[in-house]
Amino acid sequence: MSPKRLVIMVEGEGDKEAALIPVKRLLVEHGGFDVVFLDPHPIKIGHYAEVCKKENGKPFGKWHRLLQTCWKRANLGGVLLLLDGDSDCIWDAGEPVKGEAFCAMRAAKILAQEARKVGAGSRFSVAVVFACQEFESWFIAVANSFVGNHFLDNRITLPQPITTIPPNPEIAPRDAKAWVGKYICPNYNPSVHQKELAQLVDLNLIREKMRSFRRLEKAVKELVHGIRTGQPICTP
Repeated sequence: MSPKRLVIMVEGEGDKEAALIPVKRLLVEHGGFDVVFLDPHPIKIGHYAEVCKKENGKPFGKWHRLLQTCWKRANLGGVLLLLDGDSDCIWDAGEPVKGEAFCAMRAAKILAQEARKVGAGSRFSVAVVFACQEFESWFIAVANSFVGNHFLDNRITLPQPITTIPPNPEIAPRDAKAWVGKYICPNYNPSVHQKELAQLVDLNLIREKMRSFRRLEKAVKELVHGIRTGQPICTP
């Protein structure tokens, strides 16, 4: 069969190009390009609360609308939603759930359930993934792997090893972008540097240290399998 389109939805402007890179690398590793091609234009959808907000009085109206927009792209096979997991609480029915702290798995299940209402799991596949706490948290976990590498402008990314790497970046620091700007990339600009760091980073090291990255890898494999078998999935 001819390859099916995989559309990526992301949170911010810098994520649009950066998210394509690890997904592309994972597709190469797991042999997915025989059935999948990456849409070159990821959709910026906003932060988690934005995805969940009401539109025209309908809970998750924005999420539903954007999935329907993806369906209009030719030969759609699947949609991957990749968001930061730095929210304070769970959102449901267009409102924050009082007293319920954020849980990436619960949030992803709610969004997957809503996606089914507009054809996910029947017409096309959808996978929801949260990078905890942020996309940049994956860089923090393996910061010392950047030692001696260079950006495209020939600036060195990290001249010497860092001795104070946070022990669990999936929990802290909360502002991963600021940490990257302080220790790895002075004047860090996600729209410029995020994609370069994503190209340089060692995926094997991230796998070892970051559960949320292993979730991304599993999601990519699930999407490929759903497209390959002609049985759309909606996960988690």
